[in-house]
Formats: sequence, structure tokens, C-alpha cells
Amino acid sequence: MNINPFDLSVSDFVAQSAKWCAEFNIQEDYPYDLKVEIADRALFDIGTDKYEQIAAEAEDWIEHERTRLGEALPTFTTHADYIVRTEQWRNEFNIPKYLPYTEQVRIADEVMRTIDRSKYAGMLSAAEEWSAKESANLEAEAPFDGWKEQIRRQLLQIQQGKYLMIYVPYGASNYTIEQGTLTSVDWNNGTVLLHSTVYNRDNTVAIDNIQSIDESRSGSGALGSVQTADLRLVGNDWYRGNTKL
Repeated sequence: MNINPFDLSVSDFVAQSAKWCAEFNIQEDYPYDLKVEIADRALFDIGTDKYEQIAAEAEDWIEHERTRLGEALPTFTTHADYIVRTEQWRNEFNIPKYLPYTEQVRIADEVMRTIDRSKYAGMLSAAEEWSAKESANLEAEAPFDGWKEQIRRQLLQIQQGKYLMIYVPYGASNYTIEQGTLTSVDWNNGTVLLHSTVYNRDNTVAIDNIQSIDESRSGSGALGSVQTADLRLVGNDWYRGNTKL
């Protein structure tokens, strides 16, 4: 079973836990993707308290699995890695800096197959030296943050027009929720553009500020399936948005 360590979630934990599979009636012989899908739906419906209980159990498991599956690799040593981690060459090859790291490396690797080797001989020589140095440095830091990588991978797979609820933390333990249909993702500047279906306006969210993305709502609204405009009192009259009640 080939599981990307950056995509692990609470649903993966449930799908691989005999206890929780039994709890949610997920059969052992189901295909893995189906088990995750059922787990995801079950987690959406169980309520906050039960979800937090499962999420707490999942936290240690996810960390262990990410390490086991290779997230914490000590070195990154290919020519393509050198290009991605050197601003001059990343700009030269027009590789968007906010794409998932592995996607940047894939693009760099494709470019490497087409470049004029004599023109970039100096770069290749420097890449060889860098790779050797990084390979010898067992304390080398991973070039990306695992959580941010997971968010970027999720964004990469979401189609334009999909309704999203994006959670952005502020303060010690609070969140704001930005809602709307996905208009575009700017991978060069690291932003997501949402269009509010209620207020008919656009809102920009920084990718690096995103804590989580909820794709499960068919309509908008943090507390329901359909978003409603803010309820407000004007004088003695109540309005919802600009509509008097």
C-alpha cells in the first residue's frame, strides 16, 4: 500500500485502526481508498467532542507514520533539489515557489532534461558539489514544512469553482473561516482567491496562513450547508445582509 506521508489525515488513522473501523462499521476487506472515504464521512457527522478524541489519538500515529514513510529524510541531494533550493535557478526556470516541494522538484527535473548542458555547465558543477556536501551532512534540515506541504498538495488537487471553507488561526486558539468558491491559486505569490457567493466579493488568503481546508460543503456556512448573510440590528429593525426582515 503506497501512502504519501504528506497526505496522512485523521481519516487515514481511522481506516488503519481496527477499533475505529469496527466503531464505524468499516469492513476489513474494503479497498483502502473506500475505507478512508467512509471514515471521512463518519468523522464529519460524529460531533466535535468525539472527533477531538479521535484526532488526539491520531496525532501520535500520524507523526510516527510520517517519520516511518520518509517525511523526515535527512538529505536532499539531486540536481533538481539544488535548482529548487537556489533562488537564482528557481527563478531562471520559472518554478513557482509556493507549489508543493516535490512538485517543484518534478518540474526542475523535467527542465533538466531539456536544457543546453554547455550553457548550464557551471550550474551543474555547483549542483554536484552541493549534492555531495548535503549528502555528507546528516543534520541537514528538510527543505519544507510537513503541514504546509500537505495544505499545498490539497490545494493542487482542488478544481476551480469548488466551494471551500478555509480555517486561518489567530491568537492562541482561535480561527477565522474564509468561505467561497475557489477562483484561483497564485503559486508564485502564495495566495488563494475565493469568491463569496453571498456578498459577491473576492477575498485573498495567504497559503502559509492556512490551518486546514474543508471541501465537504456543497454550500457555504460554517454551521450549516447554506450560508446566510450576517444578522444585524439597524435602529429598531433587523436586517440580514441588506434585506430588512
